[in-house]
Amino acid sequence: MPGEAVVLALDVGTSSAKGALYTRTGVQVSLTSREYPVARPAPGFAEQRPEDYAEAARAITRRLLQAGHPVAAVGFSTQTPTLVCCDAAGRPVFPAILWQDSRAGEEARWLLEHVDASVRRQWFGLDLPIGAAAAPAKLLWMPRHVPEIWRAVRWVMQPKDFVAAQLTGRFTTDHWCAKGLAHFPSGVARPEWLELIEKAESPCPEVCYPHAVNGAVTRDAAAAWGLRAGTIVTVGWSDALAGILATQALHETGRGFVLGGTSEIVGVSRTGGPQAPGLFLTPPEVLPVRNLELHYGPTQAGGSCLEWAASLFSMSVEQALAALPAGLCDIVFRPYLEGERAPFWDHTLKASFDGLRTGHRMPDLLHAVLQGVALHERLVLERAGCAPGAAVVLAGGAARHPGWNQLRADILQRRILVMQDAEASLRGAALLAWSAAGAIDLAQPPDAWFAAREILPDPSCASKSEELYQRFCLNL
Repeated sequence: MPGEAVVLALDVGTSSAKGALYTRTGVQVSLTSREYPVARPAPGFAEQRPEDYAEAARAITRRLLQAGHPVAAVGFSTQTPTLVCCDAAGRPVFPAILWQDSRAGEEARWLLEHVDASVRRQWFGLDLPIGAAAAPAKLLWMPRHVPEIWRAVRWVMQPKDFVAAQLTGRFTTDHWCAKGLAHFPSGVARPEWLELIEKAESPCPEVCYPHAVNGAVTRDAAAAWGLRAGTIVTVGWSDALAGILATQALHETGRGFVLGGTSEIVGVSRTGGPQAPGLFLTPPEVLPVRNLELHYGPTQAGGSCLEWAASLFSMSVEQALAALPAGLCDIVFRPYLEGERAPFWDHTLKASFDGLRTGHRMPDLLHAVLQGVALHERLVLERAGCAPGAAVVLAGGAARHPGWNQLRADILQRRILVMQDAEASLRGAALLAWSAAGAIDLAQPPDAWFAAREILPDPSCASKSEELYQRFCLNL
């Protein structure tokens, strides 16, 4: 109701920024978004204007505030690792290098061949997968290719950190977004690493917990954004971890999750065990709820595969989803149209169809593409240690179509819990903001924040799903 206190959650994503207002009980009061373009000036390059992030977030904020709700705090989530290079005053000096950018393939190979894994672990504090998408490779690319610009860079931030700095004038980031820039979890850059990237001082901002307070909205920012001066602004988190927080995976052992969008975040919470090669392990000490580990990986495959398939047949995504048949098909599609991150970290991987026949038609190919995305989700879930009987929480844009959700359940052969609020990253950012405002204990948030509906796998698909999965994994 008008006048009820809310938090403002902002997600600075890849194709757009989104914003929403949430009450303390988890009710989403309003939601809006604003798109911005991705520039691809050369093969493998993916860039954006950092100014677009701030302009979109500011426009969203002013639009949402028209409802008249008092804002208790501002929370953030962000695409990552997207590098925003700024001078000492926080002004961008180079286009943002997106997470999907693969220009640093040669630098990734150099790091793998010339820096021993044990040394990299000393530098970064964890077994960080090294590929063209990884932050260390991109940081090494800068002095090698644009040395004059690199000398002007004082801070390397994530998009959320850049936008938060517009509000408060302070430069901070969270432990997880700082990985690859500095040692994890201390946030201190090792001298040998700084020497390699030709920096006398660390470009990493101050490292804080995601529910910590970055600062307060300044008077100048208040006038431009429509917020009250002094409103607290949280540090925020990656879109992955904010989304995972919203799935209740930090509160329940063994809960799987699939956060579906352009790409996906796939994994499970658990109490221990080895880290699978090619997957991330987020330890309890950097989590706001410190009783579990997160084992997960970011993928390249996801909604982007559906968009590609729909474009082949001059269809909209909605038309493609409407053409989706029930059940499972015989075609195996490996969804590596842009290479793959977890668990392979190989931008040279290619997509392929296996099992095509002359009798197959457009609906079969669309079916295979969506099935292939689900098969890769199963691969990551199983490597992460998600038990066969575990529940898997589904959120994000991909969670909005019942047919695709049932297909996922049939391929994964696991119970699916579809979040009622598909905007998991925004919801997680809102939880962090309410925590910073002192109104929610993140160890025990109200159950209403995690409302979901259940989808069960079709038992008659079990043997077919296993056959498809074995074919999918062959020669990987």
